[in-house]
Amino acid sequence: MVLLTGFEPFTTGRGLSLSHNPTADIALSVASETAGVTGAVLPVSYAKTPVALSSLFETHRPRIWVGLGYAPHRETLDIEQIAVNVAHANRGDNDGACPQREVIVAGGPVAYETGLDISAAVARFKDHGVVAQPAFHAGTFMCNQVFYLGCHRRAQGAIDLAAFIHVPPMDDFGPFSRGLAAVLTDLMEAQHGPA
Repeated sequence: MVLLTGFEPFTTGRGLSLSHNPTADIALSVASETAGVTGAVLPVSYAKTPVALSSLFETHRPRIWVGLGYAPHRETLDIEQIAVNVAHANRGDNDGACPQREVIVAGGPVAYETGLDISAAVARFKDHGVVAQPAFHAGTFMCNQVFYLGCHRRAQGAIDLAAFIHVPPMDDFGPFSRGLAAVLTDLMEAQHGPA
């Protein structure tokens, strides 16, 4: 089973206040239309997000987790490769917390690498007319926090794969959603064979 998460609205590091976060809609709609996928929306809170994510893992027991983060200042669909054990914010989260160079997991490694075959995912998105590319650092805000926590869970053997995708503004999220559903289906079939 796949757990697919998006986020609630937030204010970006550049001060753009979002009243809507499309990753929430994408996570829920792709999950509703794709067998074996559960969707959820995470808070934008350094304190609450780890608790919410852990609860989702314990409740649904996924073997694969894919997180989505909205990146309104990016122009490319970025599949992240590295999560770092650093929480750092120039602007507060939705609760006003603004950590400065804090560790996410005490005693955890400096960084984790996704287990996702990024080249295969890029090719699958291309099949749906969506240009994606590898990116090498998920930042130090909430997206990196959940990516690191997902990778840490994988390192502990609780899940088989953790991945994170930064989603830029798009005129139509439909092709991305269909490509994402195909990527997730490929991942499930690689584990269990075709349905």
